[in-house]
Amino acid sequence: MLRGDAVVLRAVQREDLPRLYELLKTDLEVMTRVSDRPPRPVTLEEMIASYEGSSEGDDADAWFAIVVDDAVVGECGLHEVDHYQGTCHVGISLGRAYWSKGYGRDAVRTLVDYAFRHLRMRKVSLEVLADDERAVRAYTAAGFHEEGRLRDEAWFHGAEHDVLRMAVLRAEWVPPSTG
Repeated sequence: MLRGDAVVLRAVQREDLPRLYELLKTDLEVMTRVSDRPPRPVTLEEMIASYEGSSEGDDADAWFAIVVDDAVVGECGLHEVDHYQGTCHVGISLGRAYWSKGYGRDAVRTLVDYAFRHLRMRKVSLEVLADDERAVRAYTAAGFHEEGRLRDEAWFHGAEHDVLRMAVLRAEWVPPSTG
């Protein structure tokens, strides 16, 4: 279990799946912001099958439930973990009711701290829609810097959008205070 200032990150459990489904798979806006694939209807049973299939022997990703006051509010994880290069990517998804409350920034900072302290990563990166000002502000506040812009990289809401590649290096990381 990882503790941030406002959030707790813990392993996703099977019993979390109905709540995550409700928060993340029934809201088209949430679904389209967290994936570069077209949104499609997903059943709870498909989500459970995917969870059960990915948990067997897959130690490349670290998948966490984001918990606030004992309630699951979203998920986050490290993906494409490359121990040789010391790099990985961050992904996060919060239920819409929990946007703009600082939970995402806190979860990302906590996750990045885990990547640097415990996985010996040297660089953590992500991609975000360039015009998603709320997300870009949160990632910048969490210590990320823009590395580049991929022009017309993403299709979102019926139009092409630029994508920002952002990253934080271990050498520039300011760890959260430990109280």
